[in-house]
Amino acid sequence: MDADQLPLTVLVPENAQTPVEVCDQHAALKIAVVEREGVKYLSKEWEVPGVYLLVEQYDGIGWGVYVGKAAGVRARILEHVNKKPPWYRAVLVRRDTTHGFNSAHVGWLEGRLYDMLATAERVVLRNANRPGDETLAPYDRQMLEQVVLPVQRVLRLIGHDPSPPDDKPITAQSKSWYGISLERVVQAGLVKAGANLVSTNGAWPATARVTADGRIEVSGKRYSSPSKAAAAVKGGTANGWDFWAVQSPTGPEKLALFRARYMEAESAKSSG
Repeated sequence: MDADQLPLTVLVPENAQTPVEVCDQHAALKIAVVEREGVKYLSKEWEVPGVYLLVEQYDGIGWGVYVGKAAGVRARILEHVNKKPPWYRAVLVRRDTTHGFNSAHVGWLEGRLYDMLATAERVVLRNANRPGDETLAPYDRQMLEQVVLPVQRVLRLIGHDPSPPDDKPITAQSKSWYGISLERVVQAGLVKAGANLVSTNGAWPATARVTADGRIEVSGKRYSSPSKAAAAVKGGTANGWDFWAVQSPTGPEKLALFRARYMEAESAKSSG
């Protein structure tokens, strides 16, 4: 089966307030989707280390989200019922194994999910600062990368698509910046010319290189955008900003993250 089509098992209770649980056997994860009014129904299984997202509607266009971690997810979410309006739904993530996440795991995952959402097209992050624990070893980071895709799929399932924008212009209804080319990101020094890229999609392994003019070279052929290079590998349409990642000593970082950093820097300049 294509890795893009790995199944999730969704357990839907009879009571609308009781949490919906999603199981991903491939990544050994359990994810709960719980309404604010139903947090009290969380079982003690959730009194373990994990990460969570507090979701809210935002201006009728996009959606807001707060990313957090906890040594005991259930107790922390119960605290947020009174302390963090106006969220209405929470997505909780824990390891579905005998040995679950440890504090370093959830610290790094908190930052990784923050970065994933920072590149999304219609998301407003409610964290005051980027969270995260960068002390985690590279081999642990590679293992925890398996958590990101199931979380993305569950968010999409509940109507909150975390996908980053493609190469088309970003509309005023999403973010106030028009389409950013890789060339501009390279010129800003955020991605170095000659940087090695790897595919983030296990079903379509590939390597590439960033050229000085912001193109992507795959197997000796140059492409004018990340998405065109990714489409050449997959043989179909692809979001290249999410498909390609820069190789670094601490692990791969998606191009979408560098584009988000570029947008933040430009926004700071315009408001400064």
